[in-house]
Amino acid sequence: MDLFSSDYFLHAGNILLLIAYSVRDILWLRLFALASSLIAMPYFLHQPTPLWAALGWTVLFSVINLYQSWRLYAERRPVKLTPEEDRVRQLVFQDLPPRKFLQVLSIGSWTDVQIGEQLLTCGRSVDAISLIVRGKVKVSNNNRILGELGEGDIVGSALLLSGAPADVDALVVEPVRSMRWETGPLDRYLAANPETRILMQKYLGRDLAGKLRKIEMKLRVREAGAHSND
Repeated sequence: MDLFSSDYFLHAGNILLLIAYSVRDILWLRLFALASSLIAMPYFLHQPTPLWAALGWTVLFSVINLYQSWRLYAERRPVKLTPEEDRVRQLVFQDLPPRKFLQVLSIGSWTDVQIGEQLLTCGRSVDAISLIVRGKVKVSNNNRILGELGEGDIVGSALLLSGAPADVDALVVEPVRSMRWETGPLDRYLAANPETRILMQKYLGRDLAGKLRKIEMKLRVREAGAHSND
């Protein structure tokens, strides 16, 4: 008489499945469910007639749980940012989790723009926005200098919000290192990620308000200078 019954495999598997349904952490649920499936497999093989259909479904469930467990583990691993990536996050995306932040970066590209190149041309539609990480850009309208943009400023932010063609020229006056997003892919990503869209719109609004304050201060300085000359 056999002292060991194959039923023990099934009992052990179901006990692990019960534990899986008792835990709150989804990763541990997946791992216990995977262990339950693996331990139950010998039960199906040790029957007088192997239960191939049940074994096949158990193998399928095991593969799914193994894959999902790996995904969950990968998502929980610490994210390491390069110094430039960390700087961009500090400038704009402090409220975004690091992994979500890397998603935003992945739809953009790093660009280096030399002195004399234009990021915006008056009268042309805007097909991309650029976050300045280093360097300076002079903004003018009809040869009238409106101000300069530097670290943390976004070139084209107001035009992205309004959808209107550029009414200013943006000329690089100091070599610029920037993160550039094309408007098409960015719009599609933000439409699929409402929380990120809200944060982006919030920052674009702050960026626009900051530019207006700079222009207002510049105008006041000019007016004060004109009055003093009088």
